Amino acid sequence: MVAQTTTIETVTVVRPLKIISLLCFIANIVLLIVAISSVNWIKTDSFHIGLWEECADNTEIARMSPVPGAPPAGTCHKRRSAPYITAVTVLSLIALFGTAFAAIANIVGLIYNDPHRKHLFYKIATYLALLMVLLELICVIIFPVCFFVRMSEFGTRTWKLDWGYGLDFCATLFMFVAVLLLICDKEHDEVYYKEKTVYNPPTEFA
Repeated sequence: MVAQTTTIETVTVVRPLKIISLLCFIANIVLLIVAISSVNWIKTDSFHIGLWEECADNTEIARMSPVPGAPPAGTCHKRRSAPYITAVTVLSLIALFGTAFAAIANIVGLIYNDPHRKHLFYKIATYLALLMVLLELICVIIFPVCFFVRMSEFGTRTWKLDWGYGLDFCATLFMFVAVLLLICDKEHDEVYYKEKTVYNPPTEFA
């Protein structure tokens, strides 16, 4: 008589929404690194300001009509004291490291087979991402608002937001998408159990 053995197999399915959220985390990290290190957050005709430095372009305009307090044409110096820019810098750095931890938690959740640990790490990633997107949203709001309130200190009123700020804004959008994906997919199980029957031949035929 053929003997049979029934076993339960654990099947792990990686859901695409969590993969996409991880890619959004990575995009956010890359954009934040470039934005934070950039000196091109806001600019005028011959002068631009970043989170760390302010620079004068090597142009005739920069030589003939420099912005008050600007460095010599073609050079940079440490930006003048501005509490709101310092706040944006600190919040951006916190958001950068927080996003990195959220990405790590997401990766660990994808790797683990234990459903309880998976959900724990996904929950950590979701809460971290939610907090970081709030910090980044604060940055993209207070930087232009506070600057345009105080731009008279620079002696000119013709300013434009530059690509460094644009990258920070894009990073915020990626983070927002990552949060939405994690929230929408949080209730879906990735671990399934499948019954498998194994038929063993009789001993005399083995």
